Amino acid sequence: MQLQIGNIIARARRAKELTQENLADMLGVSAAAVSKWETGASCPDITLLSPLARALGMTVDALLDFHAAPADEEIHAIAKRLHEIFDKEGFDAGRQAAEAVLREYPTSGSLKLAAGSLYYHYLASALNRAEDAGQAAEEISRRCLALFEQGEAQSTDAKEQTVAKMLRINTLTMLGRYEEAEHLIGELPAKQAVDPDVLRLNLYVAQDKLADAELLSRRALLTHVGEVSTALMNLATVARRQKDFAAAHRFVNAFCAVDELFGLDRSNGLLLGIMLAQDEGDNEKALALFEQYIDAQLACTLDYRDNPFFAAVQTHVPTPNEIAETRRLALRAIEEDERYAPIRDEPRFRAALGRLHAVIPPEA
Repeated sequence: MQLQIGNIIARARRAKELTQENLADMLGVSAAAVSKWETGASCPDITLLSPLARALGMTVDALLDFHAAPADEEIHAIAKRLHEIFDKEGFDAGRQAAEAVLREYPTSGSLKLAAGSLYYHYLASALNRAEDAGQAAEEISRRCLALFEQGEAQSTDAKEQTVAKMLRINTLTMLGRYEEAEHLIGELPAKQAVDPDVLRLNLYVAQDKLADAELLSRRALLTHVGEVSTALMNLATVARRQKDFAAAHRFVNAFCAVDELFGLDRSNGLLLGIMLAQDEGDNEKALALFEQYIDAQLACTLDYRDNPFFAAVQTHVPTPNEIAETRRLALRAIEEDERYAPIRDEPRFRAALGRLHAVIPPEA
């Protein structure tokens, strides 16, 4: 802030063709004091802000570069800058930068949602470096929840408020606060009988706006494929817990078929298969699937820009650092999950795990 106000004073003084001595005389201070303001060595006393603003022909708000809330373009730029810090410098540096922004704009719901979303997105990075991953996960999740709650309360955009509520539901579920999550689900807007995007798509086709129709269709396909995959994963989990292994196989096979059809990451389907094989006590199958799972982890980039189904609709392509963090979390989960105990000492298991170790860069 010192550097910013100094630049503002210097620019405004020169625009009014005043020397530092002229401005100093007008305010009853020394020229050296004005020089220190402009170089950022010190700031004007609070009692001088109004006289200084009048002398420079501006308001105190303009002098302090005050904005009650950042504009949408500035929010986007801030979020992008924070994302880069999280990605390149790590979770702690990103969190420090985010909290500084939140102190500067304490009433911006949009920024609180952006910061909370970044914490949520980079949770794996924080857990990879935490001595107590469980404690770290709960502490960060609670901070996310507070930011989502405040963001929803301070936002004036209905769509943004709905997103904030959905993020709160996910976080409450992760924290095991199920009754609160269910209560919030009841507050979500009722699902419309007809999706407006379906009507919009029909309108684009009727008007021969083919580029718009194609883009909207690809976005809808990506959304619905994700919904189908989530439903199949949950059905497989339910069937496993009910010991209905025939149904579990059916859902896991369907999940893997969707991934293969649309050229998506295979690792989640393979992980489901590993869990199912372990439920059935089939260690040989679990071991074979584990080797395939490691291969899928090594091949995964989550970059779908060249995917024939989803080209031009991916909003974020994971960076190499994000991929490395995902692999670190997968490695930690494998090493700590006791369900791998029956196959952990197998040479094939150790060899596959070693291949994953080999591609993860050392932490800075």
